[in-house]
Amino acid sequence: MDTVYEKSALGIKEFELSSRTLSLKHRQLLIMVNGRRTNRQIAQMFNSEQVVQMLADLEKLGYLVNANMAKQVTEYKQAQDTQLKSVELSRDHLTFIKTFLIEESQLQLGLMSRDIEQKIALVSNADELKSCVARWHMAIRESRNGRTVADKLMERLAHLMANPPQVNASENAS
Repeated sequence: MDTVYEKSALGIKEFELSSRTLSLKHRQLLIMVNGRRTNRQIAQMFNSEQVVQMLADLEKLGYLVNANMAKQVTEYKQAQDTQLKSVELSRDHLTFIKTFLIEESQLQLGLMSRDIEQKIALVSNADELKSCVARWHMAIRESRNGRTVADKLMERLAHLMANPPQVNASENAS
C-alpha cells in the first residue's frame, strides 16, 4: 500500500538545527517528503526498494507522520472545536447532556461503558464535559457497534449542546 508522509515537528527541526542526527541517506529521504509523494514514488526516484523501509523507520523514529492520519487528526480536532465550543450550560442542560452521553455509552459499549459513565457522572461544567466527550467519542468510535454511528452521535450531541432542552409549557405557566 502506498503511503504519503509529511515531516513531523522533529523532521522539520532536523533541518533547522545545526547538529544533524540522521545519516545523509535518511536526510535526503526526509528532504523528498512533501506530503504529496507516495513512498513508492520516492523509492523510484532513488531506484531502491530499501527506501520504503527507511521511510517507515523514519516514521517510527518520529521524523515523519502518515499524511492521511495527520489529516484525520486535524479534521477531528477542528470538528471537536467547532462542535463543542466552550458554552455556559445551565445545570439542567448539563444534566440532560450527561444523561444522553451515559445512555448512548450503555447502548454502544455495553459493560465496557462503566468507566466512561463514572467520569461523565462527575462532570460539573462545560470544560470538564469537553474532555469527557472526547473520551466518550473515541471509545464509541473504537467499539464494534459504535463505529458506524459515532459521527451521527457527535452531530446529535452538538445539536443538544447548542439547544437547551425545552421546558414543558405547563411548567412555564406555574
